[in-house]
Amino acid sequence: MKICPNCQRENDDLANFCEECGYSLKDVPIVVKHSDNMTVANNEEQINGNKSESRMQAQPVKRNYKPLLITIFVVVFLLAGAGIFFASRNNGSTNEATSVTTNSSTKSSSKATSETVEAGKYDEVIKAAKELTIDGKYKESERKLASIPVSDLAKPEFQSVQLAVTELTQQNSTGLKEIKEAELKKAQQAEEKKAVSNQSGFTGDHAKWANTYTFYYSQSNQKQSSLNISANGGVTQNNYDGTQYFGQAVISNTSGNILSYETNALYPSDMPNTKTIHPNVKITVTWDNGGGTQVFYGYLSYSSRLALTDGVKKGNGVNEVWVSY
Repeated sequence: MKICPNCQRENDDLANFCEECGYSLKDVPIVVKHSDNMTVANNEEQINGNKSESRMQAQPVKRNYKPLLITIFVVVFLLAGAGIFFASRNNGSTNEATSVTTNSSTKSSSKATSETVEAGKYDEVIKAAKELTIDGKYKESERKLASIPVSDLAKPEFQSVQLAVTELTQQNSTGLKEIKEAELKKAQQAEEKKAVSNQSGFTGDHAKWANTYTFYYSQSNQKQSSLNISANGGVTQNNYDGTQYFGQAVISNTSGNILSYETNALYPSDMPNTKTIHPNVKITVTWDNGGGTQVFYGYLSYSSRLALTDGVKKGNGVNEVWVSY
C-alpha cells in the first residue's frame, strides 16, 4: 500500500493520488503491513532519501490565480466582441433583406400599376364596340375591335382586354350569322313570291289587275268593304263588321257578255243601272277554309277605273261589283 505523506491516508498500491486529499502518490514507496501490525519499510534508504521531499510536498501549495483570471477576462472579451460583430452583421443582413424586399415590393407595385394603366388605354375602344354590338352594328363593332393590335392582346397585362374582345367577337359573329340567315330567308321568300306571282299570272299586261278595289253598291245584308289582290295572287276581303276572308287568285284572258253596273258615279246612293259588259280578264279566287271558288270578270269602265263583277243577278241589281280607287 501507499501512505499519503500529506494526510497519512492508506491508499492502494497502484494509486497515483491520495483518495483523501488528492496528493500525488507517484513517487511514494509501497510499504508492507505485517501481521503483528508492525510496518516495515521495503526500502529504508528510499524513505530516508525522500523525507525532505515529503516534507516539502506536505506543505500547502500556494496557487496563483492571476493568469487564470486574465485568461477568463480575455475569453469573455473575445466572446463579447464576437457577439457584437455577428449581431452587427445579422442586422446588416436584415436591413439588406428588408431593403431588397421593399425594393421588390415597390417594383412589383409599380409594375402592376403600369400594367393597369396600359390595359386601361383600350377601355374606350371596348366600350364603343360593345355599344355598337348592342345596337346590332356588328360589322362596325368588328372594325372598332380591329384597332387593338394583336401583339398587345398576346401580352399578360392585356388579358382582360383579350377576354372582352373574344366575347364581343363571338356576339358579333352570332349577330352577323343571324342577319345573313334572315337575308337568305327574305330572298327565298321573294323568289317564292315571284314564282307564285308567275303562276297566278299577275305579270305583264295582267299586273295592273293586282290592285285594291272598293265595293261599289251594297244591297241589304251585304257587308263587303274592300278587296285587295296582291301580285302573288293573294286575296284579302275586308268587311264592315271587321271580319276578313283570305284566298288565292289566278288571272287569265276571257271574253263574252257579263252583267254589271253602270259605274259612272263615284259613290252611288241609289242602285245604279245594270248593263252588259265585255270583260278582258277572268279572275278565279279560291277562298281559304273551304270557302269555295268565286269568279270575277275584269274590264275597264267608262270612268277609266278598273272594275270587277261576278255577273250574278241579285234582286234588281248585281251581286258583287268592285271598282279600283
